[in-house]
Amino acid sequence: MKLWMLLVYAGCLFIWTACPAAETSADDDEYEEVVVRRKKKKRSAQPSSAVAAPVAVVPAATVVVPTVVAVPVATPTDVSVPKVESESDEPPPPPEPPAADAAEPRRLVRYFCKAWKDKDYERLWWAMSPQYRKKVSLKKFSKLFKSDAEMNGGLLDENIIETAKTRNGDEGVKLELIFKFPRAKHRFVMAVAERQPGGAYRIIDSPFIPQDLDDL
Repeated sequence: MKLWMLLVYAGCLFIWTACPAAETSADDDEYEEVVVRRKKKKRSAQPSSAVAAPVAVVPAATVVVPTVVAVPVATPTDVSVPKVESESDEPPPPPEPPAADAAEPRRLVRYFCKAWKDKDYERLWWAMSPQYRKKVSLKKFSKLFKSDAEMNGGLLDENIIETAKTRNGDEGVKLELIFKFPRAKHRFVMAVAERQPGGAYRIIDSPFIPQDLDDL
């Protein structure tokens, strides 16, 4: 009796252990089948008649340019601006003899003769003393030399002979004047220079200056 029960128990135990394995294998087969079907569905290609989604076209933004309005600016009128005198408005200095030439009577006579040859009568006139220029205008002074040039052609050269004191204590320079006309006689004259305040010399009225024929 006990042996039979043991055999039945062993048979039931065998059957119980075998059934879960079968169920497990069955389940595994079903799981694999499901997985295969899912893979086939993923591999299926889309139909060629598929229409691409339309692309939305966004219109370009409109640029608004601001309008510039010109505002008139009121400007003052009739504004008088005071005129500032510049240095260029001042008259040029008179053509007086250079200080180096006016420092010595002999050099002053050389300077005078050079201006005489150049017919620069204004420089000649400013080489005279202030007292002489007060008595004789530049116009009259220039006329003396122009009238003299009509007779002898004007000064060609000079030759300083000697220097000496005059009776008044002024500086005298004796010289020979040579003119352009060949027939014009050489003139031996005395030029007198007077010392001015400050030490500079100026020529004064003397035989050196052409004579006014109207006064003779």
